[in-house]
Amino acid sequence: MNFLPMPQKVVHENGLFILSYRSVIVLTDTKPSALLYAGLLRDTITEETGLTLSILRGVSRPGDISLSEDATLPTDRYQMLVSEHGIYLRGGSDAALCHGVQTLRQWIQRHGFRLPALKIEDWPDFPNRGYYLDVSRGRVPTLTTLKEYADLLCRYKINQWQLYVEHTYLFRDFSESWRDDTPLTAEEIMELDAYCAARCIELVPSLSTFGHMYKILSTKSNHDLCEMENPESYPHNFSNVMHHHTLNVSNERALPFVFSMIDEYMQLFTSRKFNICADETFDLGKGRSAELAQKIGERSLYMNHVKALCEHLVAQGRTPQFWGDIVVRFKAAYDILPKETVCLNWGYLPNQPEYEIQALAEAGATQYVCPAVWGWNRLIPLIRDSFDNIRAMCAHGQKYGAIGLLNTDWGDFGHINHPWLSVPGILYGAALSWNNRSNVFDVLNRAISFLEYGDKSEQFMEAFTALSCHEIFDWYHAVLWIEADDDLQRKEIFSEIRVEEAPAANRALEDALGKLWEAARSMPHHKRSCMHALCLMSDGVRIWNDIAVHIGHVFYGQGSKRKEGTDLACELESWYHAYAQQWRSVSKEGGIARIMTVVNAYADLLRG
Repeated sequence: MNFLPMPQKVVHENGLFILSYRSVIVLTDTKPSALLYAGLLRDTITEETGLTLSILRGVSRPGDISLSEDATLPTDRYQMLVSEHGIYLRGGSDAALCHGVQTLRQWIQRHGFRLPALKIEDWPDFPNRGYYLDVSRGRVPTLTTLKEYADLLCRYKINQWQLYVEHTYLFRDFSESWRDDTPLTAEEIMELDAYCAARCIELVPSLSTFGHMYKILSTKSNHDLCEMENPESYPHNFSNVMHHHTLNVSNERALPFVFSMIDEYMQLFTSRKFNICADETFDLGKGRSAELAQKIGERSLYMNHVKALCEHLVAQGRTPQFWGDIVVRFKAAYDILPKETVCLNWGYLPNQPEYEIQALAEAGATQYVCPAVWGWNRLIPLIRDSFDNIRAMCAHGQKYGAIGLLNTDWGDFGHINHPWLSVPGILYGAALSWNNRSNVFDVLNRAISFLEYGDKSEQFMEAFTALSCHEIFDWYHAVLWIEADDDLQRKEIFSEIRVEEAPAANRALEDALGKLWEAARSMPHHKRSCMHALCLMSDGVRIWNDIAVHIGHVFYGQGSKRKEGTDLACELESWYHAYAQQWRSVSKEGGIARIMTVVNAYADLLRG
C-alpha cells in the first residue's frame, strides 16, 4: 500500500520521471491558495532529494510538475499522471488539487527523485471526512499544537475538524466558568480557522448546549439553569463532571441563555455548520423539569429544545448538527426537526452493530457516522479496537447513505492520554473514510509506519499495537475507585480489576517497547520524538498496574505484595512530574491540576 489514503484507481506504467534541479512546479489556472500546496510539495522534494525547485505560474514544459484546476472534472476528483516527460496533476476544484498534491508528496516520499510512472484517478467515499477533538475535559492544546493537528489533517485529506467546547472558550460574560482554566480566545480560534481554511479544512464550531454543561451550570450566576437542585454544592470531581449538569429546559431563561452562547461563538468561524451536541442528557426530567416532563413526556422535553436550537441556527443560514444517542430513542419524532439538520450517530464498539444507523436512516435523518480513536481514559489508545470500530462504522455509513464520517477523540476524566498517541486512530479514519476498500489492518499499519513515522522497516505500528492493551488498572477505574463514596462502592469497582494479570501485562509492555525501539532505528531523527511520549505512557501503565497489585493485597487480601507502598508513591510522583512536563509542551495548563489531585491522593494512600 503505497499511499494513505489509498486512491480509488491506480495504474502502474513503464518508465521513470527523474526529478532535476531544472524541474519547475508550474501553477496553471489555479486559485492563489494553490501556492501553499505547491510550497508543501517543494518542501517534500527538498526533504527527500535535496533539490530546491522553483514555483511559477504559466504553461508547463517537459520535465516540469504541472498543477492545474480543471472545471471538466467533478469538484471532488483529481487525476495525476507521472510519465517520463513530467508530472501532470489536475483537480476539479482547489480542494481536489490540494488532495492530489498530498498523494504526490507520498509518491516522492516513497521513491525520492526517481519516480515510477503511473496514472491515478481519485475521489472520496464520503464527501465529509472529519476529526473531533475534545478540548474541554482536561487538555486545551496550544495554538501551535492545534496548527500541527491541522497540518496532519491536511496531509491525509481530512476536510472537517471540530473542537468540543463546554466552557473552554473565553465567553465574555462567563468568567466564573473559565476563571480557573486556560480557555481558547477569540483570536486563537479565528487564527486557527484561517489556518485550516488555507489547507482545505472546514473548522466547524461545536458547543455543549443541553447536556455536559458542568462548569457553566455550577456557577453562582447560572446554577438556577441546571436540572439538578444546588449543583454548586456537588464535589468538583471527574465523576460528577461526566454524569451531571443538564440544562433545565423548563426555565424560561434557558433558551435565550443558550442562544446568546451560540450567537457569540458562531461569529468566530467561516463555517456555515454548527454542532449543538445535545448528547447524554442524563438528568433530563428528573429534577427541576420533572413536572413539565410529567405533562408532555421526556420525548417532547428533549425534542422541543433540540428543535428550537436547530431552528435558531437555520434562521441564520447555518446547518445544525447534533449527537444522535438520545434521539434514536425518539426516532418517530425526528421529522419535527428542520430538514437541514444533520445527526451525528456515534457508536464505539469494535463490532458496532448497524441498528442505530439503520433506524435513523429509515426515519429520514441525514447522518454522519462517528467512530473513535479509542484513547479516552487510557494512557495508550486501544489501536486494534479503534481500527475495527472505524471500519465497521464506515461500512454501515456507506450502506445507509451517510454523508460523512466524524472520528471522535474524547477526553473523559481529564484527557489523560497524550495527543500524538491518537495519530494512528486519526489516520485510520482518514484512510477508511476516503476508501473503505483499503481496510486490511496489517497493510494499513505498514503504510502508516512508513508514511507517517518514516519507518523504512514498516514495523513501527505492529509494535505500537502490541503496546496498546496492557492497562490492568486503567485511568477510568483508578479515578472511580479513589472518588468512590464508600468502601463498598470501592470494592465493587475494584472487583473488575484483573490483578493477577498485572505481572504478565508488564512483561508484555517491556517486550513491545523493545520492538518499538528496534523500529525507531529505521526512523529519521525528527520522527523519533514520539518515542518519549510512548516510553512515558508505558511506564505510567506499569506503575498503575503495580498500584493495582498493591491495593489488591493491602485492601482485599489478593496475592502477595510486590513493592513497598512508599517506593510506589515515589515512582508515581516522579512519573507525574515527567508527565506534567510533557503535557505543558503541547497543551495549556488546562485541567492538569485535577489529574495531580488524583495522583497525590494515590501517593498519600500508598504511604499509608
